[in-house]
Amino acid sequence: MQDDILKVAEGTVIYEQGTECDSMFLLREGKVGLYLDFGTPKQFALIEMTGPSSSLGEMGLLEGEPRNATAVALTDCTLVEIHTDDFGEFIAAHPDETETIIKDLSHRFKTVMDELKTAQGTIYDFIDELGDRPPKKLSLKERIKRYTDLFLEIPPDVPPDLYMSCYTRFHGSML
Repeated sequence: MQDDILKVAEGTVIYEQGTECDSMFLLREGKVGLYLDFGTPKQFALIEMTGPSSSLGEMGLLEGEPRNATAVALTDCTLVEIHTDDFGEFIAAHPDETETIIKDLSHRFKTVMDELKTAQGTIYDFIDELGDRPPKKLSLKERIKRYTDLFLEIPPDVPPDLYMSCYTRFHGSML
């Protein structure tokens, strides 16, 4: 097995969402961002990873599925690329780094689980808030958009309570 050391410049797309996956990367130096729908209006930042102990692309390699996100170098980076055919040999030759990869995956999984629990609590709060009131004719998509607009698009120079007051006045009830 030969280590493929890659030097990538800031702004470089390391891999794209939806492309076939035949390798993973160990981030030795720099910072990498993972994005859903990168470069589109729906772009969503998943995580920023910093070297020297982060791994990326391993999910596609382990599952044999296309890349589920786009990886972009946020700074100049040094990466080690590990190809599918070399992964078993890498595990045998580098048990400490393999343990680090497993811990990194476990940490990211725990973070996702925590976010899902928070989202579940928010959904139940919305349901409780509705109570026995008859539903309005807004679709769930419209209601979620209104909440998103309210909580994520507040101009930085406008006090939130003033913004909420104006928002309610112009957009009516939130539900």
